[in-house]
Amino acid sequence: MAGQSPLTREEAEAILERVVALYQDHAAAANPAGTHKISWEFDWDSDAASAHVILKAGEDWTVQVTGGFLTVPSMTTEVFALTMCHEMGHFVGGFPFKTGRRGDGALGTSIAAEGQADYFATKDCLPRLWADETEANAAAFAELDPSARERCTAAYGDLASQQLCGRILRASLQTGRFYEEQAVLQAPREIVYPRLDTPDTTETPVTKEGHAPSQCRLDTLVAGALCSVKATGTEIPGFVPPYGEYSEASEEAARPFACQTGPGARPRCWFQPDTVVTDCSELGEMACVVEDGVHGVRYCDTTFGVDYYWCFADEVCKASSDGYADCYAPDVDPEEASP
Repeated sequence: MAGQSPLTREEAEAILERVVALYQDHAAAANPAGTHKISWEFDWDSDAASAHVILKAGEDWTVQVTGGFLTVPSMTTEVFALTMCHEMGHFVGGFPFKTGRRGDGALGTSIAAEGQADYFATKDCLPRLWADETEANAAAFAELDPSARERCTAAYGDLASQQLCGRILRASLQTGRFYEEQAVLQAPREIVYPRLDTPDTTETPVTKEGHAPSQCRLDTLVAGALCSVKATGTEIPGFVPPYGEYSEASEEAARPFACQTGPGARPRCWFQPDTVVTDCSELGEMACVVEDGVHGVRYCDTTFGVDYYWCFADEVCKASSDGYADCYAPDVDPEEASP
């Protein structure tokens, strides 16, 4: 079935090349104009299942993917396309940002929060990537059950947009399963696959920068698919001084680029526009932690509070000399790999 079969190396490279090409104009327009571009790299020799972005001053914005990422059992062409759009969302998805990885005017962007990257993937990136694939969109729409199709027919007035929305919903369901399986690998527990009819009803007191539970992530992907407010131009939403930090100016600058109410709004299980001040003086901005043998990164920000990102089973947390902490393979030097 289209979009649900394992993908080849050539297919993966072609998808990533297309996603990167969609947003080269954003990089070229970023301050200072004409000095940035987006590149991509596959490490086919690595068995680790990893996809991430690198943002460094004076270098390209880079999407890096390992060969092991393609061998994950639940990986399909559509899951791969969505996750590559997610990685691109870290560069151009905009507010809210990861304050622990904020950039500045010289970098041209800041790393968007995980939830925002999910939202961008289905709201803006996949609609651009699949807009002309009308036959595949129609086939995917026909496969959905009536209640899922009704979400798209309620969100969009024309058949082509409804069918495109349906394909994105199908990809979101596949990716939600992928997210759940990866979360269980990081922190073993019983698998509970997210569903369209079991939304996460929790409400976070502060916006979370890291990965939310898989049901919340599926809810976010669905919201993006149902939001008819699509980004236009090459502006990175909310990338205004103070760059990468929470501010009223950043939130207001990003407001026109997203649905604020209704089924297309970012779910409150991770997104909370109200600010809360946290004292990080004793914790510091980032630190490696180990709980029950699982390595992870603890973030602390005065606005977004304390959050955690857990490493995969074959990774360990390492901190570089400048205080940046992240998950790496045991033989990787963080001084060479950290953004």
